[in-house]
Amino acid sequence: MKCVVKFGSNLLVGKDGKIDESFIERIASEVSRAMDAGHEIFIVSSGARAGGYGILKSKGAKLSEKQALCAIGQIELMKIYSEKFQKFGKVVSQLLLTREDFSNRKRFINIMNTIDSLKHFGVVPIINENDTVATEEMKVGDNDTLSAYLSIGLKADILVLFSVVDGVLDQEGNVIDEFDERKIIANLGSTNWGSGGIATKIKAAQMASDAGVTSIITNGKKMNLTKMLNGEVEGTNFRPSKRPNAKKAWIGFVAKPKGKIYVDEGAKAAIFNGKSLLPVGVISCEGKFSKDDTVEIINKDQTIAMAAVNCSSRVVENTIKRKLKGHDEICHADKIMVLMK
Repeated sequence: MKCVVKFGSNLLVGKDGKIDESFIERIASEVSRAMDAGHEIFIVSSGARAGGYGILKSKGAKLSEKQALCAIGQIELMKIYSEKFQKFGKVVSQLLLTREDFSNRKRFINIMNTIDSLKHFGVVPIINENDTVATEEMKVGDNDTLSAYLSIGLKADILVLFSVVDGVLDQEGNVIDEFDERKIIANLGSTNWGSGGIATKIKAAQMASDAGVTSIITNGKKMNLTKMLNGEVEGTNFRPSKRPNAKKAWIGFVAKPKGKIYVDEGAKAAIFNGKSLLPVGVISCEGKFSKDDTVEIINKDQTIAMAAVNCSSRVVENTIKRKLKGHDEICHADKIMVLMK
């Protein structure tokens, strides 16, 4: 089974603000046991800034200071991971990624190929956002989202988001076994060291499950990875949808849209029936995009699909202005990922 596991800072950081080495050794033990049983495990790990704090005793106020802490702490974090995994005969590797690494199709494929090669060598990939260089435009946002992108790209069977709570809780404090959007959940907010809270985990789990990946939010302090991979799940489970092909999954959930195309009811119906988007159904467009860029397809203020375009925004605008109703496709059906019906 192919599994992506994500550990947030609040699991990895002790009460003293330093990285909890005993917990990382537990991660190494659990992951090594699962790998020895034949499973493929990919780790998404936070904790770089906390590692920097453990050395400098400063949390940093400015963005540049926080990035400096990450630059220092990432080395410390990986040193600990390396030492702990060595006890179980495993070699670790580091991948630091930004939003653009996922948005650019070629870079995205290169990353997946690199991870495949690491798997071939029996190496444990440990992935984190490249916080030392990421600006607002380049940031994935949080490691929950990064782990969802990764699970989609790897065509993982399961994504496990380890948290400091037992799962998604309802207002009475009970764990919701099967996630249901209609249920009112407890608002746990963001955590002390992490960049997000339960909301970012739910969003990431939904994204991955919509792309065909079974997703789970559960308590990392009670971690038993082997039992989970054998189907004994404690926490909140997000049931997967039918898995789209790799290109559609990337377009729908990973690629960063460069613009918007607004369509009428006829185009909406055609898209939902698996047809291409033709000029006759286009009302307007926003943004500057080029051929093969990804755009949002919008009907009545709702994003109904994501798609790779066959032409630039200038061509689309000219088509609308001249009221051209030709049969040249704006977006081919094979490059449209329907998000809602």
